[in-house]
Amino acid sequence: MPLTHVYYWESNVGYRPITVEEADKLYSHGCTVPADRTSRFVCGICAQHVGLSKRRKGTGTRHFYHSRGEDDKECEDRAKAYSAVPVGYNCHPMPLRIKVAHGSYLLELGFFHTPSSATSGPRCQKIIITDDNKQQHIYSFERLSLEGVTYLNVGNIPSTEYHLSYDHPSSNLDRYWPSKTTGVNIRGSFFDCSTGKILYSGSKAYPYRDYYLLQRRSIGYVPHGISYESIAETRTGSFTTWYLYIIHVQDFSASVARFFLERSIFLTEKPVVFYPIWPPYVEDPYFLYHHDPRIYFYMQGGDAELNIYPDTIYAQHQNLGDGKLYRIYAASKEQLLSLGQSGAIGFSYLMTKPLDMVSAFPEVQIKNIDGKLISEVTCNQLPKGKQIIIQAPFDGKVILLKNDKILEIRHIAAEVILTVDDLSFGCEVRIFQSCDVIRNIKFEKPKNDTDTSALDRQLVEKLRSCKGVLMPVPHSIGAVVGKLTHFSLTKEWFCSKTKEGRISRTAYWILVTELKKCGDLR
Repeated sequence: MPLTHVYYWESNVGYRPITVEEADKLYSHGCTVPADRTSRFVCGICAQHVGLSKRRKGTGTRHFYHSRGEDDKECEDRAKAYSAVPVGYNCHPMPLRIKVAHGSYLLELGFFHTPSSATSGPRCQKIIITDDNKQQHIYSFERLSLEGVTYLNVGNIPSTEYHLSYDHPSSNLDRYWPSKTTGVNIRGSFFDCSTGKILYSGSKAYPYRDYYLLQRRSIGYVPHGISYESIAETRTGSFTTWYLYIIHVQDFSASVARFFLERSIFLTEKPVVFYPIWPPYVEDPYFLYHHDPRIYFYMQGGDAELNIYPDTIYAQHQNLGDGKLYRIYAASKEQLLSLGQSGAIGFSYLMTKPLDMVSAFPEVQIKNIDGKLISEVTCNQLPKGKQIIIQAPFDGKVILLKNDKILEIRHIAAEVILTVDDLSFGCEVRIFQSCDVIRNIKFEKPKNDTDTSALDRQLVEKLRSCKGVLMPVPHSIGAVVGKLTHFSLTKEWFCSKTKEGRISRTAYWILVTELKKCGDLR
């Protein structure tokens, strides 16, 4: 079968897709270009070097081909699957990430919530994950969060594949979760250092970034432009050891690209940017809710493969500079949009439904160094070690203040643990998701203020008794309520309403009135 997904190395671009016609012009002599390490052509499916045939007598046609000497001869079957439309909603790898700490690591497999999973949606009783060593990891369905992705521990022994089974599954669960998913590449897998997420075969890496490399052999030769540090070694049998390294990519060159290509990853300087433009939508990890069958997307870095299942009535694109504008007509209420080989670069479920939903506030966890959750807004004791640990479901930022002056602003990545230390009385930590303050915690010395406590109790009782019409919680009032240092009960009540997303209109006006009466209330 002629290969149709072939990449070509260019020093100023990296690997880019190339057609047989383009290759014929580059090698106009018409002779065979052998499929060896000197070839600048690689297969976009298995990342092996491919050759270019000589021109056929009579037709003058040429084609790309694999070497017969390659160890991996399964690519032809993979090429058939790759060139076709995905065969189901669940034809994508599940998220896999690595957590590294104190010279060791754990692997975690991610499960995104299914639509309406709180009530009658797809569900099961237990999730059973089986690895290559026949070890099972069993989790209750109730363990999964209704928002975002829940990562489940699958141990520190890498598996090339994870088999998934479900106890008493509903009939529609298999639309979203597969029966098996790809694990760690035996030749080595890269993980993004900032998020911990794996780069599946066919994904892209970028220069001047850091990656974890987990592989079943020591690292050996490393080209100029890459430095590395050894982190951990895990022995899984009498003759098997897995090695974990952190890789610093310091240059963009053919030799660095070859280092990644040996592990089925393409080094490029052009990241793939893909996002919806129209209609208005609500986005949840791996789900995009919209109300119009006509959907417009923009993609930059257009060498990625875009597949849609089921077939749309039409899917058109228009070139816009170095990007593409896609116009898609959704033929059904649910469709899978897959980017890269079987969703290796990313995937999203397109769900047609009225946009009358109210999203809950992201659940941000604050813990002490012993792992105990901290729910208070104002703490009159410093945490153990003067440290707190923060974990948020989405990318955001953390602002550390001292006596209302900003000391530090730090980025926080989705599901990645961030430690804030050197805390003292007078410090406040504000946690942002997008532009909204989701959580804040302040450390103050205890004060005897019985009058304020009484006012706090009275106000909360009045707010709790409010009934009537509900309204969305305005973001503007959150910053004001956050200043109510000694009104801890009022703040806790307000935080509960922000999580629900709605507040009684009467309660809202009472709160506004009391704030005006009392000024800043310290």
